[in-house]
This record gives sequence, structure tokens and C-alpha cells, in this order.
Amino acid sequence: MAWNVELGKQISMVILVIMMILIAAKYKKIEKVNLFFFAGYILLSLNDFFFYFFTKFTNLLTEKYYSVCIAIVFLMYLIYYYKLMYIPLLKKIQRIILVLFFVNIFGMSILEHSFFQGLSFNIFYINILLLIFSIILFLYQTFNSDKIFEIKNYLPFWISVGSLIFYIGIIPLFFFRVKVSTDIFAIVIFLLNLINNGLIVFGIFWNKPDEVKQT
Repeated sequence: MAWNVELGKQISMVILVIMMILIAAKYKKIEKVNLFFFAGYILLSLNDFFFYFFTKFTNLLTEKYYSVCIAIVFLMYLIYYYKLMYIPLLKKIQRIILVLFFVNIFGMSILEHSFFQGLSFNIFYINILLLIFSIILFLYQTFNSDKIFEIKNYLPFWISVGSLIFYIGIIPLFFFRVKVSTDIFAIVIFLLNLINNGLIVFGIFWNKPDEVKQT
């Protein structure tokens, strides 16, 4: 049985709406530091939601607008991990990662003349790698702290695991996008989103608010 790509997109849109409602309903269980991640998550969700229907009803290409939003979301995610870091060395490394983010954006915008015409996959890949490295730094910090003993109740951990699975999964998918069938591409994206959102939901329900060390 063939995968219904359109139905998969519609289900994904419904999941995004449910996630946004859940985030609003569980607002009090989400610590202030995590709000930076969820602000980026909601921005990305609204972006996906809007451009899905915009493209559907107008048949216009929206990649150049989508790429700007994606860049903003990645910046918010990187700042989120900067705020989570409290080990001085890791915080300095995360600061360097933020600098590299801006170097990537401005550097590629100069090198790629089509930057403002569509989605730049070079920028996209580098931003993903910067985010993955940030997550690894955070997980290293977590596993070397007392948080390891209450990991189930630590929301940033579940956010990070979900994000790590999602972004590691989409790198090869987007890299081989021209060689992969539309059905396989849509199925994998759908499953990765499902896993990512599922882990975030788990983290929200089990989260026990606690002050995050900051320097």
C-alpha cells in the first residue's frame, strides 16, 4: 500500500496544532529557560502551518521566506543551549558556536548569489551540525552532573534527545533527496517528527521544574 503523502502532511499539521495547545496548557510546568526553545518550536510550527496552506491555495514557491524563518529558529535553539550551559568551558564553546552561526549565514549569503531566492542547503546543513554539536555539549554536561539521577524529570534532556534523533535523521535524507522517492522521503520525515514530538510530550508531562544553574 502506497503512502498517502498529502494525508501524512495533514496529520503532521494536526500534530503541530495539538503540540502548540499542549505547550500553552502546560505553560506553568515549563521552566523559563525552556521557553526559548518552545518559542523557536512554535515559530517553526506556525511557519510550517502557514506555508503548507499558503502553498496549497496559491501554488507559489515559499522557500526564500521559509529559509529566513529556519535561520531564526536555529538561532533561538543555539541561544537556548547557551543559556543551559553552566560549565565555563562549555559556555565559551557555545559562544563560539553562536559566532560560527553568524559567520555561516553572512558568509554563505555572500558566496551564494541565490541565497535570497530559495532554501540554501549549505547553510541548512552547517546549522544542523552546529545544533547537533550544541546538543552533544549539553548532554556531556548533563551526564556529568547530578541531573543524571533525575533524568526522567529533566525536560531539556528529552528536548535534546528528540532534536538529536530528528536532525541526525534528516541530514542523509535531505542529502540524498533527489535519489529518494517522494513516498520514502515523506514517511521518514513523518516518523522523525512523530518521534521528536513524542519525546517532547514525554518530557513535558514528566518535567519537574527546577532552577537551572547559570553563570
